[in-house]
Amino acid sequence: MSIKVKIQIFLGVVMLSALLLLDVMFTNFLITSAGEADRERLTRELSRTVMSVKGEERMLSAIAGNWAYSDKTWDFVNGKYPEYPSVYLNRDVLTEIGISSMIYLDKNLDVVLFRDFSAPDDASTPQSEFNAIFSSDDSSKIFESLPDGGFCGIVMKNGNRPILFSVMHIRRSDMSGEGAGYLIATMALSPKMVQRLTHGINFSFAIEPVKESEIKGDLPGIVIEGGRKDSYIAGRVLVKDFKGAPAFWITGIMPKVDITEADRQLQRLFLYLAVAAVAIVLLSGLYLNEQLTWRLKRLQQEIAGIRDESREIRRITIDRKKRDEISSIQRTLNDFMAFFSFKEGEKERIDDITIDVYKRFADAGNDLCVKTLEEIASSFTPGDAKFRSAIPRAAKTASGFAKELGVLDEELLYVYLGSLFSRIGMLALPFSIRTKTTPLTQTERREYDRYPVKSRDMMESIELLRPASGIPYSWNENWDGTGFPQGISAGAIPYQARIYAVVDAWNEMTRPWPGRRIPDAREVAERLRSMAGTRLDPQLVEKFIEYMKKESL
Repeated sequence: MSIKVKIQIFLGVVMLSALLLLDVMFTNFLITSAGEADRERLTRELSRTVMSVKGEERMLSAIAGNWAYSDKTWDFVNGKYPEYPSVYLNRDVLTEIGISSMIYLDKNLDVVLFRDFSAPDDASTPQSEFNAIFSSDDSSKIFESLPDGGFCGIVMKNGNRPILFSVMHIRRSDMSGEGAGYLIATMALSPKMVQRLTHGINFSFAIEPVKESEIKGDLPGIVIEGGRKDSYIAGRVLVKDFKGAPAFWITGIMPKVDITEADRQLQRLFLYLAVAAVAIVLLSGLYLNEQLTWRLKRLQQEIAGIRDESREIRRITIDRKKRDEISSIQRTLNDFMAFFSFKEGEKERIDDITIDVYKRFADAGNDLCVKTLEEIASSFTPGDAKFRSAIPRAAKTASGFAKELGVLDEELLYVYLGSLFSRIGMLALPFSIRTKTTPLTQTERREYDRYPVKSRDMMESIELLRPASGIPYSWNENWDGTGFPQGISAGAIPYQARIYAVVDAWNEMTRPWPGRRIPDAREVAERLRSMAGTRLDPQLVEKFIEYMKKESL
């Protein structure tokens, strides 16, 4: 894939990702804003509903004032006008304006008149409404602290029906003299009243009494409900009675603002922007083609001409009017070719004596490194000079055998190093286990069987030895799977580890020590074949026997 295509893909992905992120953000903002607007609208309508109920209270207070501040009412309470109820309390009129009952009390709070004006289908009575208002012992304080303008409020009748009431002083129309008593007017918050209030409000609402379980808690003033996916939003506002206790909820529901068209237009806008982004990416390809592609092609052609020696002047054309990365590459290539030409000239001036000196220094350094590695690898057997010399012998034999088997030249160094450090993990074993001549105990045997793991860990900690760690880790594995540390078998054992296992067996048979007779080649071959198929790879055993015959010749 060319650089131009990669840049276009990257640019396209970035722009489209940015547009997608903006789309999600704006869509979420639109939905959130619409939701907030719905909540504010419902909150406003609920507040208007509460104000409408309060307006009904004030209207009831005004109606009650018309009767309370009347000379005829004052005369009636004082017993001077017995025809008052039939003359002034017109049932049809009071029922039409929503009055449920009119209750007259004298100065001693004795009932002078109960008059019911509720609808025929309403089972309410003035006595029941009176009892709802003055159900508690402290309700008489209403009259003791009644202001001159009277008092109005809400009370729940039977716990589930709101009643608006107004308590007024009964006085003459000119407000002179003492009050003759008290007038109580009630108005039930009936379905008819709710229907009348609904005409001025943009949503439907209902009355729900506060439940017993809710009274015990700290109730919020307004509760708004409705999830993002709902097509409506619901809410309720708490109304308290004249004592300040929770009385009932005014609940309302209204459809949400339809943002479908706005969302559709927003998505259409981002679609147009996405098309514009794709067009920008395509146009950027034309610009990159002029600024990048043809210059790189020319550079490739010039390099190919220099490599094929088809150009007499070995230089790269530099775009001097442009100061960018490609012009820097052109200058760097020219500098490199100039340096290369200089080095070739210098190389021809080096005489054979200098080369020979370098070669001798290199050989001496290599011999020193090899000798040092051999000393380190055999350091776990101090004092046993013959065994220490046998370790490099086995490593060199393993490297030669691997080369005979066709192992790549670059791998032969790692065969040598892995064979040389095959027992390096024994340095981590206790000295008592390394020098013990009697059979190991089970605990000592388990500790001994882990030394290949320690060999691998030691070698992998050194970058030079890391590729050769396979031989120290796996050469103790047997062909039949009875070896350690993993217990793998046959072809699962690494090839180079199987090579060293054969060489180590030969090395143990043929290394000298005091009082030992070195077996001849025939005996060595027989012993190796006896281990084939159990300890050693059968094919490698035969190839090694042939290799040793060739080496002896």
